Amino acid sequence: MYKNFIEEKKYLSNTLERFKGIIEDTELRLDALPRMYGNNPILLESLLREFTKRLNLMKKTQKKPYFARIDFTSDDLKKEEECYIGKIGVFDEDNNLVTVDWRAPIASMYYDSNIGEASYKAPGGVIKGNLTLKRQYEIEDGELKEFQDVDTVSNDDFLKPYLGTSADNRLKNIVATIQAEQNAIIRDEISNNIIIQGVAGSGKTTVALHRVAYLVYNNIKNIKPEQYLVIGPNKFFVNYISGVLPDLDVDDVNQLTYDEIIKDLLGIEFTLISDKDKLIKSITNPEQLFYQRLKVSMAFKRILDKFINNFETRIVPTTNFEIKGYEILDSKFIKDIYEDLDKEALDYSIINKKIERAILIIERYIKEHQQELLNRIHDEFYKKIKLMNGDDAVKERKKIDAIEKEINNGCHQSLKKYFSGGSPKIITLYIEFLKNINLYLDTNKYNIKNEVKENISDLKSKKIEFEDLAALMYLYYRIFGSKNYENYRQVVVDEAQDFGEFNFFALKRLMPKATFSIFGDLAQSIYEYRGISDWDRVIETTFDGDCSIKYLKKSYRTTTEIMNSANNLTEYLKFSTAEPVIRHGIDVNYIDFNDNQMLIINKVLKSYIEKGYSSIAIICKEEKEAQIISLNLEKLGIKVTNITDSDTKYDGGICTITSYLAKGLEFDAVIISDATEGVYDSSKQIDMKLLYVAMTRALHELNVLYNKELVKPLIGDVKKKYDESSKVLRK
Repeated sequence: MYKNFIEEKKYLSNTLERFKGIIEDTELRLDALPRMYGNNPILLESLLREFTKRLNLMKKTQKKPYFARIDFTSDDLKKEEECYIGKIGVFDEDNNLVTVDWRAPIASMYYDSNIGEASYKAPGGVIKGNLTLKRQYEIEDGELKEFQDVDTVSNDDFLKPYLGTSADNRLKNIVATIQAEQNAIIRDEISNNIIIQGVAGSGKTTVALHRVAYLVYNNIKNIKPEQYLVIGPNKFFVNYISGVLPDLDVDDVNQLTYDEIIKDLLGIEFTLISDKDKLIKSITNPEQLFYQRLKVSMAFKRILDKFINNFETRIVPTTNFEIKGYEILDSKFIKDIYEDLDKEALDYSIINKKIERAILIIERYIKEHQQELLNRIHDEFYKKIKLMNGDDAVKERKKIDAIEKEINNGCHQSLKKYFSGGSPKIITLYIEFLKNINLYLDTNKYNIKNEVKENISDLKSKKIEFEDLAALMYLYYRIFGSKNYENYRQVVVDEAQDFGEFNFFALKRLMPKATFSIFGDLAQSIYEYRGISDWDRVIETTFDGDCSIKYLKKSYRTTTEIMNSANNLTEYLKFSTAEPVIRHGIDVNYIDFNDNQMLIINKVLKSYIEKGYSSIAIICKEEKEAQIISLNLEKLGIKVTNITDSDTKYDGGICTITSYLAKGLEFDAVIISDATEGVYDSSKQIDMKLLYVAMTRALHELNVLYNKELVKPLIGDVKKKYDESSKVLRK
């Protein structure tokens, strides 16, 4: 083993020298580019961008050029290959391979193959052979600390150092420790639609981003990075993950929220109405939110379809097609052409596509009957000028000249103007739909008059609920089509449990050429008035069954102690519990603050700071409490950030935040400000989901505060810990 260690140290030293030489060579090439390609600015800009990106990535990884090695002998070549796997693949100036990119096909064996007979899927087919070595390295600042030979990557001892890091480093380190079940999702074919149901802390977000990185790398010849889209739940979350893709050698992948897509489609700015009031309503009086649930359902889509069908009957005006007062074609003739298009084999569900086709047919008719039309117009002209004086006749002659010119061009511009009713402002059209919604639904079943009135008032003031977005997207698609969104080939949706069925359906229609990777956790579906409750319904309504569900059941975020405590809530909710990876830490501490909440919070914060935690969250149920605690801490001289739904960035330190905003985030240590039974009501599923979200944000340490009566599902956990402590004391 010592001999192997010396050899590995020498190999690392040699690799570092090779990296240094390649970096120097790349810098020289970069300096020479303007001289070589100065006469071709487009090519020069492309090469400068490519070389600069490559140089930056190599500099980032040169102190840790690889993290693993596999030795593989293929059945065909009968020659053993030593593959050192790193975050990027590197070739020297003679095109010799130095490190293998983790996304390369052969590297897949590191993640999911055992020693012995193994294979990997290459572009030319499956390569079979024998895997003789799988080795993992710990390299720090260019120095080999240790290595170990393993059969599986899920070795707990190897995982622990990575899982024990602070929150800001975890997303960057996962490449070395991707697990087999994660790797299967990351490397799934781009042609497949997949839904990933993953427990809290299972790495959904990191797997999602690594899947994008993998797909970009392996499909770069056919699909450009800008043809990938990551959709996050809010701008705060999008910014939180924004630094990861460039670190994974991926640039130009778009990252948007659902409302940003709508703003782009409609070409307007609007205010997205905060969810916090609705969230409170869903906790206190969920029946009030029936209208919101309706708007994200497929039932609403069907109601909207009825309105669109009615709207389409008004596309062709009842007045005849005229130019400057002269009739060109009868409106019934045009209407017949428009309606006959439905008999064609083509899909005309997009109204503007149908209008464009109708205009082309009418233009062709006008050109074919050009002389006949001109003769009729001239006859009408001569009748008119007999009754006119000289000046009026001259003016009328100019009209005829303009009409002749337009007819010679097939009347294209005039026809577009004639059909202009088919290109409405979407917000205006949506308001018209809501004003007349009772015409399209069963009024006895849906008593939503007041909610609709308030909705219309908000829309006129450019204030929009999240629940309106699916309808606006679908309405835009049915009228205008996909815009540039049909260029997307892969769409990743994170925190997807917060979208309704209609949201997914509208996305798929807007991006018809894309496949989807959807990540979520039904146990964290806290927006019950708009979230999904059954993935099978999404598969049925959006993908017509062409989609599969995959599961991530292991939790890598929290310690075993924290996850076991949080599992009390998932058991109570009758959801599947998470399987914690064996990383032990401090027991969850339950503290009865007995009306001295700030005193206890201050005391716990001091202990967290002394332990060196860099990201600390005080998680509250409601924003008002978060604001009060934040102000009280500032009075004590403690620097704290109160994160609200208008914030887009968190740079570490102490923060106060609501449980619904904390979803998807993680912190070194967490204080749950008040888990009293009266605050989180155990009889309400939404309360238990919010508490579950709060408990599973902590990486290393969790303190749960309550006032006299702890929320019921956690009482057993406290009793269990008390009994275990008593046993230790008795011994």
